[in-house]
Amino acid sequence: MLPYGHMMTLPRAAERREPEEQSELVTVWAALADPTRRRILDLLRERPHTTGALADEFPSSRFAVMKHLKVLESAELIIVRREGRERWNHLNVVPLQLLYDRWVKPYQAIWAQKMADLKRQLEGETMKARSVTVEEAELQITIAAAPERVWKALTEETTFWWAKDFYTSERTLGVHMETKLGGKLYEDYGNGAGAVWYEIFALHPPHSIDLKGNLAVPYGPALSLLHLELKAEGKGTILRLSDSTFGVSKDGVEGKIDGWRQLFEVGLKGYVEGQRGGSD
Repeated sequence: MLPYGHMMTLPRAAERREPEEQSELVTVWAALADPTRRRILDLLRERPHTTGALADEFPSSRFAVMKHLKVLESAELIIVRREGRERWNHLNVVPLQLLYDRWVKPYQAIWAQKMADLKRQLEGETMKARSVTVEEAELQITIAAAPERVWKALTEETTFWWAKDFYTSERTLGVHMETKLGGKLYEDYGNGAGAVWYEIFALHPPHSIDLKGNLAVPYGPALSLLHLELKAEGKGTILRLSDSTFGVSKDGVEGKIDGWRQLFEVGLKGYVEGQRGGSD
């Protein structure tokens, strides 16, 4: 809980400004809540981009990217300038500075104290018992292809549909799955380097696969158990996904569902259905 009690003593002028200020900040927070919009801001931090260039950076449609840009523009996080037929998007750091001034700067001293407490704990002081949270995220996706085709794309062609937005490094060359007990789902950085996402602890080709993975900061620390199941329905396949996370999770259930939807609905489904008639 934030210490709002002192606000009762604010001057009346400040009281009148508070609702308007809060409304503006809420709009900015809402815009920053989506990982795709945060990625757009990261790209614009490097340099201005045209709308077409931004759309090329994402697996989703141009229309979806334009919707994200509209939200960012409404929150005044970007400034749009037109040059001929091109729409150029520029980062506007003013709302971010206002967020920093309002929410970060006043609490720096508190955070510094918390970090000092953590340092003392790690150096040997008594650690207090901490509760472990459990989050369950489930998703069902229908794919217009046979289970065998979906299974092959899922396990052997992972790098072709895995969204680059989820790469953990600019050096990533691809994402691969070793389809065997104890096998790894990992990013390949090249030259023997990389990052392991999950390890397989149960396998039933071409019906189901169970994986376990450790989520490090900033996504954790947490343990994730991921179950993927394929079931034939008519001429298509139903992919059922269940993600159980134990520990400290950053994104929450809705954030996880959104992330898995981008990977499996936009990525895997889009890839498989786009290959129909060619790879089936």
